[in-house]
Amino acid sequence: MADREFDLVLFGATGFVGKLTAQYLTQAAPAGARIALAGRSTEKLARVRDELGPAAAQWPLLVADSSDRATLDDLAARTKVVVSTVGPYLRYGLPLVQACAEAGTHYADLTGEPLFIRECIDRFHDRAVETGAKIVNSCGYDSIPSD
Repeated sequence: MADREFDLVLFGATGFVGKLTAQYLTQAAPAGARIALAGRSTEKLARVRDELGPAAAQWPLLVADSSDRATLDDLAARTKVVVSTVGPYLRYGLPLVQACAEAGTHYADLTGEPLFIRECIDRFHDRAVETGAKIVNSCGYDSIPSD
């Protein structure tokens, strides 16, 4: 993965939680971290990036859609880690997890959906082990209600 273009891609950066995550990254990401914002609309992504201030001014914008497998495959192949805030995950998340498992890209989300987590394990665990991808669900406060 050393030759990947990005260290982290935030998928769903224009949504409420995506914006909060992007704000956090402007303050918490290590200096030199190669971060990109991803979503369905370049215009919306640009507005979010502009609101983040100078720390994010050079972050690339990637257009990707959960219903377009080719864009997800491309996104996963370009980064070491994908953080997804796009839910409901059972409806929109499985293609991205599959793309990450196939590409050997680490993946994290904040799902609180047990059925989605079970589906991820059943469908993508073995492939993720083969490629070295770490698939980590429920990395956030959204997981608490379902707990």
